[in-house]
Amino acid sequence: MEIFECIDTRKTIRKYADYIPTDDEIKRIINSARLAPAAMNVQNWRFLAVYNQKIKNEMAEAVLTKYDEIMARIKDETKEGVSRYKAHSAFFKDAPVVIVCVEIKAQSFMGGVLEEADYSKEEVAKMRPDSYLLSMGGAIENMILSANALGLGSCWMVAPVLAHDEFKKILGLREDEKIVTILTIGKPYAENPNRVPKKGLDEVMEIVK
Repeated sequence: MEIFECIDTRKTIRKYADYIPTDDEIKRIINSARLAPAAMNVQNWRFLAVYNQKIKNEMAEAVLTKYDEIMARIKDETKEGVSRYKAHSAFFKDAPVVIVCVEIKAQSFMGGVLEEADYSKEEVAKMRPDSYLLSMGGAIENMILSANALGLGSCWMVAPVLAHDEFKKILGLREDEKIVTILTIGKPYAENPNRVPKKGLDEVMEIVK
């Protein structure tokens, strides 16, 4: 698929057909992540492709339990909004494959330099965005586009990471590993699923000369 066609036709997919992506398809998708730009070329990432239904069910149950825990600690007027999040945060268990995107802890050189120079945390946050997290974003976008090129759909999910600590136990991750997001992969249930509207180019672009 031509690159601009791939970008223009990508859609977020939340419902999947029975087709199970092959190991080769998933390897091709994750290889695209491996080739993404990485801050300082540290490449402090790892990607777990979860096919196992029992594990996916355990992860989904952990998410729902975490939402219940949160709901018990907030005001009644806030619960309705949280309930809507909860309703859309566990469907990943029905996806054929879930790719868990893991960041391995690494020290930022320039972050350390700015701390040594005695800048405040607020100043450092403005001067030095989380470059490793941005690298993960690039890797994830590569996977989403590669999935589309292969005729597969995906959904980039952050809400389930509320159950981060529970996920780490379920997946047996190390102390220095942090789950950044999960990505569902599968063949779309509908041939032409709807795409949510996007802002127009003029709304988001400004040319400075």
